[in-house]
Amino acid sequence: MTKKLFSTGISFLIIYMFFFVALGNAQTAKNVIILIGDGNGFNSEWAGTYYRYGEIGKQRYQTFPVVLACTTYSRTNKDVELPAGVTGYDPKVFWETIANGTQGTEFTRTTDSAASSTAIHGGVKTSNGRIGMTYDKKTIELISEIAAKYGKKTGTVTNVPMSHATPAGFSAHESERGNLGTIFLQMAAETSPLSVIMGCGHPFYEHGKPIKIKDNEDQKTKTKRFNCVGGEKNWEIMKSGTFNSFNVIETKKQFEELAAGKGTIPDKIIGVARSFSNIPPVDGYLDEMPQTQELLNKNYKNMDWNELPSLSTMSLAALNVLTKNNPNGFILMIEGGAIDHANHGRNIAASVLEHTGFSKTIDTVIDWVEKNSSWKETLVVITSDHETGQIWGPETFNDDNNNGVYDEGDSFNEFRQIQNNGRGNTPSVQYGSSGHTNALVPLYAKGIGADLFFKRIKGTDQKAGQFWKFSGQYVDDTDIFHVIKTVIVP
Repeated sequence: MTKKLFSTGISFLIIYMFFFVALGNAQTAKNVIILIGDGNGFNSEWAGTYYRYGEIGKQRYQTFPVVLACTTYSRTNKDVELPAGVTGYDPKVFWETIANGTQGTEFTRTTDSAASSTAIHGGVKTSNGRIGMTYDKKTIELISEIAAKYGKKTGTVTNVPMSHATPAGFSAHESERGNLGTIFLQMAAETSPLSVIMGCGHPFYEHGKPIKIKDNEDQKTKTKRFNCVGGEKNWEIMKSGTFNSFNVIETKKQFEELAAGKGTIPDKIIGVARSFSNIPPVDGYLDEMPQTQELLNKNYKNMDWNELPSLSTMSLAALNVLTKNNPNGFILMIEGGAIDHANHGRNIAASVLEHTGFSKTIDTVIDWVEKNSSWKETLVVITSDHETGQIWGPETFNDDNNNGVYDEGDSFNEFRQIQNNGRGNTPSVQYGSSGHTNALVPLYAKGIGADLFFKRIKGTDQKAGQFWKFSGQYVDDTDIFHVIKTVIVP
């Protein structure tokens, strides 16, 4: 009898252990795809959605099971640890007046893309300008490096320069974000965790057209042209079609063939699109609305659209490389980087076009997951690094000095909703500034482990919830790192 009970107990223990292990594995993601709309706050997102669909809730990702907000503040260089309980976002203060859009404390400030990308991909609050480093320049372990330890491939895709702050914060360590050449060489090193690097920075093209180079070009201008690819000597090597262990492509045809899975898929790829600064929203140019093409031609002049791949095309090309002979999965970071540029320029037409291109890329990713993977093995996270422009509805403030932004002396009225002018029409807005702000940004997630975000709620902003029609709950940008780390570590 005792022996039988012992045997039964051992059997129960084995079953229990098997169940526990299975339960643990159920929260392990094979793949993670992070999409970052640079400078895309809630009102920028609403503007883009109004333009594309005419109403909120029509974007496919807006129906994801996780819809939250995210704080983005960075920390100062003050040589002390952040005191317990210190937060860089106070809902009560934020909603008092538009002047509090860049609120900070003795220890915190409004972020830049370097600090926010480092927070998202490294889980640490740092000071502005730092890439993969603490405020006092100590290297931190990034999610790409952790993924590589577990045999996962990693990659970055952007429609701005390849070594700009957001992709850099995923994969490099540098004390100053402006050191683009040094950052690129880290990203493209043999020891880099990256298998895919795609974006701009081409030294001989801008917006698909050859750059007119002066015969007497000064050294400073020449150095700047080659900065994003690590210098002229490195570009000469890249022109041969390889660099370190990476294959190198640059033409639209090469991107499209890779996206379609044609030919030999390389193990590692650097894709330098034929533009130095950015790729305009080619996905938007392909939009079904005729007014989109008209708006694009008005806002993006001197373009050769036939030389430029879309962000969707580059993303599919990256996915083909990352999944080649790879049973361990991957992490891919995709940035829609020029929403930020449009909002810095207080150009709502360009902003909605950039958002259209970004949201179409998200659709492409969703299609890829549902066709080639599943939500049971892939986690998709969509967010922004920060809000840009303090976008609100018309007459939020009186622009008494008529300079296009809110500043001292202007009269604040109240926060007003942006005005929906229907599908295919640019919404009516009022920009409060041309810089970054401390506003909450959207966060959407779906797939394995997405529910972990609910366990990391930092607070509830009831006004934000009422204004943008969600729960008002928010996490911090560092929580994105911790959730992803949890789901990729077996």
